[in-house]
Amino acid sequence: MEWYIPISLLPGIALIILSTSNFIIALNNEIKELKRNFGVYEKIICLKIIQLKRLSIAITGLYLSVLLFTLTALLCWFSVLKPIIFGLLIFSIAFMFFSVLFLISYAVRAIKIRDLHLKIH
Repeated sequence: MEWYIPISLLPGIALIILSTSNFIIALNNEIKELKRNFGVYEKIICLKIIQLKRLSIAITGLYLSVLLFTLTALLCWFSVLKPIIFGLLIFSIAFMFFSVLFLISYAVRAIKIRDLHLKIH
């Protein structure tokens, strides 16, 4: 495998990291606003905190996949043992895959939470 193959995936992952960090910032601000009326929005706040945890896990997995893709590319460049490179590549893809699953879970549940929030409002 060529060293530039894992590196070529980094811009796409970086874009997902950027959007996920924007989601985290927006969700933090939204929770902060809802805390002003904690009694009314207590259930919504709890659900949004769970969403925040989900996003934090997703962005951590994305960071790990970036680290492992970069390490894989470096090891490819130095022509280190192929099984190590293959194993790192599999772990990189797995971290990215599970992170995207967490983001999908966030998106689906966000619709339900938004619907509940609008019913209270």
